[in-house]
Amino acid sequence: MTSKRIFSTLIGNVILQNSRIAKDFRSIRPSLLIKIRNYSSAAYTSRYADYEHIQVTAPHDHILHVELNRPDRRNAINRDMFREISECFSDIAADQQCRAVVISGTGKMFCSGIDYIDMVEQMTSMNSGSDAGGREDVAARAKYIRKTIILLQNSFNSIVKCPKPVIAAIHSGCIGAGVDLISATDIRYGSKDAYFSIREVAVGLAADLGTLQRMPKLVGNDSVMRELAYTARDMQADEAKEIGLLGKVFNDSNSCIQGAIDLARTIASRSPVAVQGTKVSLNYSRDHSEKDGLEFMQIWNMCMLQSEDFIIASSSQVSKSDEPPPFADF
Repeated sequence: MTSKRIFSTLIGNVILQNSRIAKDFRSIRPSLLIKIRNYSSAAYTSRYADYEHIQVTAPHDHILHVELNRPDRRNAINRDMFREISECFSDIAADQQCRAVVISGTGKMFCSGIDYIDMVEQMTSMNSGSDAGGREDVAARAKYIRKTIILLQNSFNSIVKCPKPVIAAIHSGCIGAGVDLISATDIRYGSKDAYFSIREVAVGLAADLGTLQRMPKLVGNDSVMRELAYTARDMQADEAKEIGLLGKVFNDSNSCIQGAIDLARTIASRSPVAVQGTKVSLNYSRDHSEKDGLEFMQIWNMCMLQSEDFIIASSSQVSKSDEPPPFADF
């Protein structure tokens, strides 16, 4: 046998062997990938495992799913949950692997608002003077109340400040502080059974955690906005979509959450430099003049256009590749 034939035989055997290995690999790949993904997800989200009232999972690469997790209290938000939300989104803001976030609620309701049992306990403690430095005068009480409001506001402010897009998936009731929360998100999806209520006037106070400041900029009807805020009436999902509070309405909670995750996957496939820059710019422009917004983007992009993401994304567009561009974590 000539050396040429020996070489051809060896190459043929290698190709045959490789094809068998590939066939065997394809047969085990789905289950293996599931195990790898589950392990990777668990390892990744372990940094978010210490929360008591929220839970964080990673349904796909670069995506985090944050769930309000007090189903026995219909996800009523107590002081500890406010603190956990603030800490969680501050951590997500610094998490270079995360590119998009979905937030939803476990159990039968997205959020029933502030936990009034917890709030009454705080007010009782304040009235006793123990939380106002032992003083009972109006100034000390007012200072304590303002400090508490700031702490609660900072919880939802952390969602706005997080540069990663946050998508709310809402089912059933979204009441009071729940509306404050979703008003801080970038995109809102709802199930058909979702309803919304700015409930604060029904319990004797004006909403103070963001709804009155943010929701008017989300909806296109000032008259309806004021009606909702003055009456505390329920608004159903179809009306919420009509006025612009919801982007899409789904048949049920599962399809709503899946729709939000699918959108998050699309966002996560884009340049994180570009997406985060877009969110920062939208937030800035919302609160500033057109001229200020344009000048802000001059400064932003004179830095960010030097990023490798710009070259990678442009090359991908030119090549028309079906594979997502290999953007680095940011």
